[in-house]
Amino acid sequence: MAEASGDGSMEDRISALPDELLIHVLSHLRSREAVHTCVLARRWRDLWQWVPCIDVSFKEFADMPYEDDDEDDFEFKRFVNRLLMLRRPVDLEAFWLEYRLPTDTEYPEDDSADANLWIAHALQYKAQAVKVVDYNYRLHLAPAVFTSAYLKRLHICFAFLFQGFFKHLDMGCPVLEDLFVSNTSIKDRDIFSNTLKYLTLTDDFLHPLEHDHQPSISAPKLISLSIDGSPSGPRLPILKNMTSLETASVVLVWKLISNCNADDIKQFLGELSHVRSLDLCYGVEKVSC
Repeated sequence: MAEASGDGSMEDRISALPDELLIHVLSHLRSREAVHTCVLARRWRDLWQWVPCIDVSFKEFADMPYEDDDEDDFEFKRFVNRLLMLRRPVDLEAFWLEYRLPTDTEYPEDDSADANLWIAHALQYKAQAVKVVDYNYRLHLAPAVFTSAYLKRLHICFAFLFQGFFKHLDMGCPVLEDLFVSNTSIKDRDIFSNTLKYLTLTDDFLHPLEHDHQPSISAPKLISLSIDGSPSGPRLPILKNMTSLETASVVLVWKLISNCNADDIKQFLGELSHVRSLDLCYGVEKVSC
């Protein structure tokens, strides 16, 4: 807050705060907003470069006065690239990316290269939490990108995860504990992890290449499981090695349940029988125990 001094001039009390406190304040802003503070005063010129969080969204560029989305996309990419290039080499606490691949792209894997490079950069600087969203549901995430001894939380929404993703994630991220996957096409036949403690799968999530294959979920250290939606195939996933599971919340689409055989349902529910807290919803019915 600026306050009038005895001689009538305005005293900048905020700029008098220590750098560490100002950087902490900037870490709660979107990255573009943080960069814009460089024009406030000389004291603020370089502070944004030390912020330990990156939060970038294409939405901030969608309303710019350009004639087409391609120009918005170009400006967004240029901003992110310059941001990563100019920031100081400080470790990251979090990296949030809201992206939008072109809907008419013929090569989504190639067009996903920028996003994969940005994620790799964030993990290189020890980001402990990563969130990636593609609102056009086109983003192809490369398994090799997810190699980090520091990543603990991963949130993926509207993307494609191809075969081998979970194997690499299990090997490449040895301290990953919390995984949230929403509206994402999972091509792996099986989801498994030796490190996860919290797993959330929402909406249409499992799309194995063999449509009649029964997928599985295996996580021996898992404490909490949340499933809201259904796999795209005709069978419920097999739950395996859930010995540490304490709480589970399962919402299944009635159409899926009505098409499942009794053995699949028995196995699925049997693996949840030992949990301390269970919320189960199928169709419009909900059972809590």
